[in-house]
Amino acid sequence: MQLKTLSLSKVRRSVANFAIGFLAMSLVACNPPAAKKDEAKKKPEESESVEIPVKVAIANKGEIASYLEFDSVLETESAVTVFPESNGLVVEVLVEVGDSVERDQVIAQLENEEQQVNLREALSRFKHLQSKFQRTQDLYDRNLINQQEYDTEVFDLEQAEIAYERSRLRLEDTIIRAPVSGVVSERATQIGERVSGSSPLFSLLNTDDLFAMVNVPGQHAPSIRPGLKASIESEIIESVSYPAEVKLVSPAINSTSGTMGVKVSINPDHSMPIYPGMFVSVKIILDTKNDVVLIPKSAIVHEGERTFIYKVKESIAEKQPFEFGYSNEKYVESLGGVESGESVIVLGHNALKDGAKVNVVTQAQPTIDRKSGEDDQEAES
Repeated sequence: MQLKTLSLSKVRRSVANFAIGFLAMSLVACNPPAAKKDEAKKKPEESESVEIPVKVAIANKGEIASYLEFDSVLETESAVTVFPESNGLVVEVLVEVGDSVERDQVIAQLENEEQQVNLREALSRFKHLQSKFQRTQDLYDRNLINQQEYDTEVFDLEQAEIAYERSRLRLEDTIIRAPVSGVVSERATQIGERVSGSSPLFSLLNTDDLFAMVNVPGQHAPSIRPGLKASIESEIIESVSYPAEVKLVSPAINSTSGTMGVKVSINPDHSMPIYPGMFVSVKIILDTKNDVVLIPKSAIVHEGERTFIYKVKESIAEKQPFEFGYSNEKYVESLGGVESGESVIVLGHNALKDGAKVNVVTQAQPTIDRKSGEDDQEAES
C-alpha cells in the first residue's frame, strides 16, 4: 500500500515539471532576447540613413521671354509662273528644278534667227537715216531747205528708230529670263517643244520673302502690333530657329472664330535652307525679361495646383513652395526663393521627402545664353 502511494507522488512531480518547462519555453518564444530586440531597433535607423541619389542643376541668371505659339505653313510673296513673250521653238533650257536663279538670269532660249535678221535690217536703216539727217540738219541751219522738208526727215528718222527698238524687243522676247530671284520649283518645257504665250515654262519660288499666317485669339489683340519680334522653327530642320517679326495685323476680329489674322515674316538674311510649304511653329514674343534667375523646368514638382522644388543644402533635400513667372521649353523664371548659384534637384525628386538625405551623383550645369534664355550645352561633372 505504501509503494503505490510513492509512485503516484512521482507522477505528480513529473507532470508539474513538464508544465513549468512548457511555460518557460512559451515565455522565451513570446519575448525574444535583448540582442534580437536591439537588432530589430537598428533596422529603421539604418533605413533612415540611406542617401537617395539625385541629379542637381545650378540656378543661373539669364534672359527669358513671354510668347504666344502657333502652328502654321510657310508661304512666299513671290511664287510665279514663267510664260514666254514670243511664240517659237525651245532650243535651250539652262536650269533645272532646285536650281537657284537671280532676277533677269537667262533660263531658256527660243529660236531667233528671223528676229536677228529683222534687227540687223532695222539697225541698218536707222543708221542710214541718222547720217542723212545730219546733212539735212546742216542744210536747214543754213536755210537751204524749207521747214516741211526738215520735218519729213525728222519723222523718217523717228520711225526708223522705233522700228529698230521694236526689232530689238522682239529679239529680246526670245530670251526667257527669271522675273524674280528664287528657286526653280517646276520645269514644264523641254528642248524641241514649240511654245506660245500661253505655255507655262517654269515655276519659281522666292525664298527671301517667306511668311506664315497665324490666327491670334482676340484677347491678345492689345498686345499684338507690327514690329514685334518672333521666331519660326521647323521639325524638318531641328535645332534651328529663324528670326522673324510681325509684319501685318488684321484690323478686325473674325466674329466666327474670335481670332485675328497676323502675318509673321522671316528676316531675309537667313542662312539655313527653308522652303514654302513647310509646317512650322511660330512664336510671337510679347515681352522679354533680362538678368532674372532661371532654373530648369524639370526641377518643378507638381502637387495638385501647387508647385514645389527641392534644394540641396549639406546633402539634405529641402522642399519649398515655388512660384514661377515666364517659362519656355527648358527654363522657368524664379519669382523668389531661389538665388543664382543655388542647387536644385532635377532628377530623383519624385520619391523625396523634405529633410531626406541625398547623394548628388551628377551635377548639371546649364550654360544659359543671356540673349535667348536657352542653354547652349549641359556639362556634367
